[in-house]
Amino acid sequence: MNAEKTGFLIYELRNRKGLTQKELAEKCNVTDKAVSKWERGESCPDVTVLPKLAEVFGVEVESIMNGEIPLSQDVSGKTIKIYDFRRPDRYSRQMMHELWMLGNDICQTLNRDYTAALNKRCDFTLYSADQLCNKEFLQSIPQKCFFYDFDYADGGFTIEIDPQLAKAVLKQDFSKHDLITDFDLDIFKNYFLTSICGMMVQNILKQTDGKYDIAKLFPLEKASAAPTGNNARQEENRMMLMIGLHGKVDEVEGYVNIQFSDVIIENMLKNGYFGENGTNGTFGGRIKFQNLSNIKSREQPDNIFIEFGRFRPENVELEAGKILIFDKKETDGLNVVFENRVIHTGKTVAIDEQFGLEIAETPQLSEIVYDEKDYISIQLGCAALTKQEIAGLHQGSYIILKQRAGELSQILRAGKLVARGEICIIDDNFAIRIIEVIG
Repeated sequence: MNAEKTGFLIYELRNRKGLTQKELAEKCNVTDKAVSKWERGESCPDVTVLPKLAEVFGVEVESIMNGEIPLSQDVSGKTIKIYDFRRPDRYSRQMMHELWMLGNDICQTLNRDYTAALNKRCDFTLYSADQLCNKEFLQSIPQKCFFYDFDYADGGFTIEIDPQLAKAVLKQDFSKHDLITDFDLDIFKNYFLTSICGMMVQNILKQTDGKYDIAKLFPLEKASAAPTGNNARQEENRMMLMIGLHGKVDEVEGYVNIQFSDVIIENMLKNGYFGENGTNGTFGGRIKFQNLSNIKSREQPDNIFIEFGRFRPENVELEAGKILIFDKKETDGLNVVFENRVIHTGKTVAIDEQFGLEIAETPQLSEIVYDEKDYISIQLGCAALTKQEIAGLHQGSYIILKQRAGELSQILRAGKLVARGEICIIDDNFAIRIIEVIG
């Protein structure tokens, strides 16, 4: 075993699974120090641990020992998350990037202002810019916190600060004074929240050329303060965007979460914050790039199709607005079809902005062969893979599709596109709501 190669592979696979070193250590019944040594190439996992590592990562033991997995599509450096058809992505990667930049600006402001005000080192860093629903946001924050609502229910935003961190900023020891008083909330609001709100206002005004002033719409003095998350908001499943900051004051750590309602995001979008209405056809005055393909170049034809299933055409009536319910459960894997054979199944993920599939098992499945001449196929998407990439598909590897996450799915009859629709869930089964009938 090459300790360096094996360690790097463990590091890569752990990050793809979204596990910390401590979480991986707990799954393998070892210490997090052992995991750290593996990843630094200072030691190798014991042979008794290898089967558990392989199970956690969904790869073969030999792959960990060799420090490499068979060739498949490269997803290094890409963001991968399970795609939830009950809660499809609404906002683009470009919008996430703009919020990430805003979060960085806020962190720099806090590090400067709080260090000066407290005369002690403050270290704020950005850890997340994500889209989620209101219910997920409420579940992610502590029940006891410093919570400021800028008219969120009517299209505003909220700011939540973990109590340990807020108390440290107020020069209090939370372990001794855990009660969050109205006085605490007011002091933090009037002397420290101003830095966060000031940078947000300045950033949004600059990005929208002064057209969208949230300070006038949601003034600081009118924000309601509470020692717990406010539940009087839009419906639980409504999508919104969030910036998450990690803060450290002396040895005390905690989080600051800024939640933007879908309404304020739409207004920022309309006023050019995310670049769609930028000047001279550019993103907010910035250069846009477009890749061109030579007129004589030949693209590799699609040969992998991700399907919800194939159905008898006489049982399918195509009509805009109609919902067709499949016999595939929400928890079932989608079919990977190659040369009219189901060679794998897998679960849907979003890889950056593209749909993708994570292979859920090894090829030792009973292959389904489609030999029907007339059929209806419901497809999530397709890809063009080389023979080597197809041969390298295994449990835990990914297929990147050509379709963007959230794009309408295609309905084909005998290989010809006949309709498009939106995938939804009906009584725990996959279904498709027909949006457009072709021809």
